[in-house]
Amino acid sequence: MIYGERIRQVRELRGWTQLELAEKLEIKQPFIAKLEGDRTNPPAQLIENLALLSGFPLEFFGREPEVDFPAGSLLFRAHSVMTVKESAEIYRYAQLTFGLWQTMLRKRKFKAFPIALPTGVSQDPQEAAGLTRNELGLSPDKPIPHLMHALEKAGVLILGLSRSFEHRDAFSLWAGNDRTRPVIVLSGGKVGDRLRMNIAHELGHLVMHKPIMNPVHEVERQAFQFSAEFLMPAKQMRQEIVPPVNLDTFASLKPRWGVSIQALVVRAKELGIINQRKYAYLFQQLSARGWRTREPRMFDVSIEKPRAVRQIAEIVYGNPIRYKRLAEDVAMPENFVRSIIEAHATKTPELDVPTRAHQLKESKAEVVAFKRPQTLVS
Repeated sequence: MIYGERIRQVRELRGWTQLELAEKLEIKQPFIAKLEGDRTNPPAQLIENLALLSGFPLEFFGREPEVDFPAGSLLFRAHSVMTVKESAEIYRYAQLTFGLWQTMLRKRKFKAFPIALPTGVSQDPQEAAGLTRNELGLSPDKPIPHLMHALEKAGVLILGLSRSFEHRDAFSLWAGNDRTRPVIVLSGGKVGDRLRMNIAHELGHLVMHKPIMNPVHEVERQAFQFSAEFLMPAKQMRQEIVPPVNLDTFASLKPRWGVSIQALVVRAKELGIINQRKYAYLFQQLSARGWRTREPRMFDVSIEKPRAVRQIAEIVYGNPIRYKRLAEDVAMPENFVRSIIEAHATKTPELDVPTRAHQLKESKAEVVAFKRPQTLVS
């Protein structure tokens, strides 16, 4: 049996419209629509041609599609210039990455860890950010040096995409059959400070907007305020940003807090540390120095990569990973699978307390054990 949804997945992943795919296969566009809607059975030769064209093996099109990966914040956070095709493309990359993750988990029995992420908390962004720091075991007012690691410990599945998307940095959702797995999807190619702000923004959606109760503009406003408070707590900012200030003041704070100079200036304005006149002057200076486009490399924030997906691949398929076998198990092209895995970190970041993973056997279940509590899979 061939599933129309699989045909649509591959088409959207490759960035083709129905008309473009029809032209490549030398058939009519309405026939593609019928195939994707499971309203007709495709000829065997057509599927062979599609497999050859797309690079996906025949077996992929006969696998039952995943139905537990909603669009989440992608539905309401699309960039104003992002096309429907671009939105579909990033969604399919994320969906297939999640499908790969699920397939690997089914290969072995992993003991589940609880998800330590507050939900349904106050929709006051400042309060929600404080509660989230507390739930994650973070200091209420210190910088967060390894943000991705902190979230993965709390059970958030972070999917790193193997390519960049110009108009979409990230999106979030609750996935799985019972919608209990928090997921953050990250586009590749982003600088470190922007990446961290994107993660914190999507964390705000996960914490405050399950389900979404307010208008889109209000939901987005709350997520922006959450990310600002989560990464730059107001109490500490008022202690560290003391007038008179200049751009060098904010540049010195960037490596410590892991956010952009521009974000720090905006935060100072929001908290009333600087007035509108000073704020405007600082942004004029940012433009004059060319820092609006690219802040000085000497202040760059390191780029984090999520770890969990690759860690499970190493447990199931060895280290080095046997990519050919993994690709066969998920019925995807080997180069595509490799690019997914390599978008994730090879090891846990160095922390004050080491957290090197190793495998343990417990009641015939495999556990990824850490010296500090670790939430990884369900």
